Amino acid sequence: MVLIIVCFFELNAIAELPDNETPIHYNLSIHTGTMLPHYSTMEALNREYIRSLELNAWFYDENKERFNNSILGTGYFYSNLGNNEVFGNVHAAYMSMQNPLLTDELPVQLKIVLGAAYATKKYDPENNPFNIALGSHLNAYGRISLIGKITLIEDKWILRPGISFHHLSNGKVVSPNLGINMLTFHTGLEFSSTHKHSGKLVLSRDKETKERNCFSFTIAPGVKQVHKSKEFQIFTSSLIFDYGYRYLPQSSIGLGIDFFYNDSWSYFPYKSAERDESPLPFQSAIHLSLQRDIGPISFILHPGLYIYRPSMDIPSFTGRLGVKYSMENNLSLQFSIKHHWFALADYFEWGIGYEINR
Repeated sequence: MVLIIVCFFELNAIAELPDNETPIHYNLSIHTGTMLPHYSTMEALNREYIRSLELNAWFYDENKERFNNSILGTGYFYSNLGNNEVFGNVHAAYMSMQNPLLTDELPVQLKIVLGAAYATKKYDPENNPFNIALGSHLNAYGRISLIGKITLIEDKWILRPGISFHHLSNGKVVSPNLGINMLTFHTGLEFSSTHKHSGKLVLSRDKETKERNCFSFTIAPGVKQVHKSKEFQIFTSSLIFDYGYRYLPQSSIGLGIDFFYNDSWSYFPYKSAERDESPLPFQSAIHLSLQRDIGPISFILHPGLYIYRPSMDIPSFTGRLGVKYSMENNLSLQFSIKHHWFALADYFEWGIGYEINR
């Protein structure tokens, strides 16, 4: 959590894409590592080393006068999940942002990845009852990486060693959903191609905001399956009020308050026979609002604490990690994962909001 918050403050790059055409960089990486079991059942099933293959394309900006330049990219990730018989393999397609950790002179970069993944095996009560980590084939894929840079041939060829933390989850849309966490070490070879791109192909428009203060209101509904024994899904919703102060053109920090409707604790396994009364389905939390803009796309992070939780079964720490797209009429579309303690997904949020910049 500390690493993520610190890195948000370090993402001070000027993110406008250039008008002139610039080259595309390609990267091929090999990963090896291990699953990080967070339940004893998953620890017993962790029998294989993680081995992964990754392909990337990076849309570089060659303007050398820019300081701490951010880079957008896209990629494909293939990996086993620690037990081929139970968990199978995963194919993921993602969008990514790569940034210098401190300055351009320090050869270490931060990479943030968000995308969609297909797991080849999921929970099946008859054929695969031990897979309590993945209840569906379709999942969300997220990753945080620290990547080095070793120049081999005049920036034409670059060696990229690194370390990554991966998370795979369906956000409890379908239970069971313990999710899978992985830690990998990797080495990649990157080269600058003769292919050219224009920034307009990456983003449809630039987001130019001169105002320092931003107020936003977002409503974000979702669905979740509380337990695999329940064949139905319940409705959830988040109401989000945020204030952000833009301390740099593409970076802001602020505070927010959340109001949640989530009736999970009225069902098994949270509700027991000894407790007849069900807790209220409403919770509330305050959070720190961190946002990083690249054109109309924003990466958001909301670490927070509950200020009202009617049951001790509800963890005290909650948060949100997601992506937002801001439109020209001040409306915004948002996709995020509401979670507890970062590693425990609560549900996916599909939001629409309104922003006021002053």
